[in-house]
Amino acid sequence: MAIKQVFFIADGFQALDLFGPLDAFMETNFFIPDAYQSQLLSLSKTVVKTSYGHQLIPDLSLDESFDCDDLFICGGTGMRTLQLSDHQLEQLSAIANRAKRVISICTGAFILAKLFPDEAISMTSHWRHCETLSQQSPNANVLCEPLYVKCGNKWSSAGVLSGVDLAFALIKEDHGNVIAAKVARELVVYSQRAGSQNQFSDMLQVQSGDSLKLSPLLDWLTDNVDKSITVNEMADYLGLSTKQLTRRFKHHLNCTPSHYFKKMKLNYARDILGTENISVEQVARKVGFNSYDSFRRAFYRQFSISPSTLSKGLSL
Repeated sequence: MAIKQVFFIADGFQALDLFGPLDAFMETNFFIPDAYQSQLLSLSKTVVKTSYGHQLIPDLSLDESFDCDDLFICGGTGMRTLQLSDHQLEQLSAIANRAKRVISICTGAFILAKLFPDEAISMTSHWRHCETLSQQSPNANVLCEPLYVKCGNKWSSAGVLSGVDLAFALIKEDHGNVIAAKVARELVVYSQRAGSQNQFSDMLQVQSGDSLKLSPLLDWLTDNVDKSITVNEMADYLGLSTKQLTRRFKHHLNCTPSHYFKKMKLNYARDILGTENISVEQVARKVGFNSYDSFRRAFYRQFSISPSTLSKGLSL
């Protein structure tokens, strides 16, 4: 039976907060027919404008009766500042209470907090607005770093592209890791990021100031992902001591050089499994693992699925 999704929007919503997750769910229907059905909800059935002025006509209004498994609340400047009347808030609250899951994207968290003002919900939003959200929602536990947060049947994301990460997490919850990986592959998403991952990605963290000095090393590691490179060799490449290099990695990437390189290898391995017709043992060797067993264990720790299971699922 299809999961019925409703996306709540109003003037000034962020288009990517809607269309990013929506595309992921609609792509799932190619692998599992009629997995998701989606409709747009607004205050009324009149034209709704994105934050850049593009226009949409919603399918539903708050005055209508409809079934809803997932209620999504999109973000954007207009959504963050949206003033709902007492009646409108009551109507939207009734929809949220009937839904099996309530999900906010980016600053949609401001509305999510209003729908459940007495609940101590752990939630996130775009890092720029977390402090204001925390001030306006004293009962909420606002977490500024995660890409997305699950709290009971309430989900929230940092917004924009992290809304797609949250969508993959929901697809994984509904249909398993293999289907989520297939959808990611079709959308040419490099990696399904965990919700606990920091809003500032690895590469974003090395694109400013002193941290730019790591960029040549990261490019070199990318070109040599099939090799076994020691921390000493990494340090020599940048002309640093191993202590200096480790300190710089921990400061900018919150991990050691060896951990970062292993994570890079495993991400590359998953890409190979989805694109090349070779055995998982060959994949292990191609990313520089001498032992298939150590590769399998490391892969499972990072992705919660074995490489052989993922490979079989992607080939179906």
